[in-house]
Amino acid sequence: MLTITFLSLLGLIVLFLGFSGKPGLNLSLTVVGLLAGLAILFGLDQNLLVPDGMDTQLSFDNISMRFSGLMIFFTFGIVMLGKSYLHREDIQSAEFLAVLLFSLVGALMLSAFTHMLTLFVGLETLGISLYILAGTDKKSPGSNESALKYLLMGAFATCLVLFGMAMLYGATGLLDFAGIAALNSSQVDSDLFRIGIFFLLAGVLFKVAAAPFHFWSPDVYEGAPNVVMLYMSVVVKIASFAALYRIFVLYFQGLSHFWWEVMYYAALASLLAGNLLALVQKSLKRQLAFSSISHTGYLLFAVLVMAKSNQETGILFYLFGYGAALIAAFSVLMSWFPTGDNIWLSDLKGAAKSDPAGAIVLTIAFLSMAGIPMTAGFFGKLYMFVPAMQDGLYHLLLVGITSSLIGAAYYLRPVMNVWFSNSDSLAPEAGFSAWIGYFCAILLLMGGLFPDLLTGLLAAIPS
Repeated sequence: MLTITFLSLLGLIVLFLGFSGKPGLNLSLTVVGLLAGLAILFGLDQNLLVPDGMDTQLSFDNISMRFSGLMIFFTFGIVMLGKSYLHREDIQSAEFLAVLLFSLVGALMLSAFTHMLTLFVGLETLGISLYILAGTDKKSPGSNESALKYLLMGAFATCLVLFGMAMLYGATGLLDFAGIAALNSSQVDSDLFRIGIFFLLAGVLFKVAAAPFHFWSPDVYEGAPNVVMLYMSVVVKIASFAALYRIFVLYFQGLSHFWWEVMYYAALASLLAGNLLALVQKSLKRQLAFSSISHTGYLLFAVLVMAKSNQETGILFYLFGYGAALIAAFSVLMSWFPTGDNIWLSDLKGAAKSDPAGAIVLTIAFLSMAGIPMTAGFFGKLYMFVPAMQDGLYHLLLVGITSSLIGAAYYLRPVMNVWFSNSDSLAPEAGFSAWIGYFCAILLLMGGLFPDLLTGLLAAIPS
């Protein structure tokens, strides 16, 4: 609660600082504030400012602290990458950064809720902020279309979640997830409860862009500005999986016979649909959007094995590797294509001649997302596959391995264009974003060469 309060106040201060007419001040304050928020998260008691009656609605336990730390860390990197975008498009930095901070507050609530009320508040705080961010570039028809589609689809998903929570309340008379989890199977064995679980699960799967609830994400990701797409792909995915993991593993693990099969088939569909559709894309942003659906499928492995030993660390490792790879890739792409938001695979031809260092970073990022050994992405998938094999999910494991082979095909295509082409038409911008890419590439290699070091750091995060 202390970090949430701090970031909320920071958002308000940044918003009012917009009247100063100093965009550099807004950006600097946001960057320093995010670092301070990370220090407050791990250095101070989060329950210091919890009001009476809220102590059972937000729980800053070990799981929440880990997910929250990842979200603040990646938001810091994305804000640093967004500097050139804000200056180039002449966007009000105070409004953009304030809304981004408010969305982060909603994301943090999704990692700490214990009550249906705080789940809904977190979803809406995150969702409404994202509708605004997706439409930030008002001059772009794609950005306006992205915002409208996200608004309509996001509102629909929220309705599913609300309907599910209403059914659960009608079946149990409780709004507290821990209270519902404490009921035995005979107390919740009703059609009303099954309907509630189904709609709640469908709404959350919609938020994480799992098939068959995925069709909104490619259009929204393609139209949104690059920095906003990056935020949705990384931070919002972490927040959504934090909510999914919290509900169905932490609380409803004992009621898995109500939801397990639905999630199993959603994982299968996500792996197949995401990888097969990404294989035929010519737009890099659409390819990454469909690949994000496939990564959702891999992450559902962790939920299906229901918190086996070290599984929390496994899912965090995967999210860390995926987030670092995307930030590394976009740090390069945004320097290569500073004036355009849509990037075609053919545009990458010969990029290594203009910027060999950036090409190396982009290659490492795509190899990691493909799960190639010596990168963090390889061990991220391994941490998903091994518990699934131990749990006997052989059909899912077979589809996952096959999907990884398909994924390697489309992830290597942009790498081939970068290195093996005679074109040389890029004029990359030099800037701080390049150093963010180098740093993330080093993290990806460290995660592939010394995975125990990273898992040890994740496991050592205090509650």
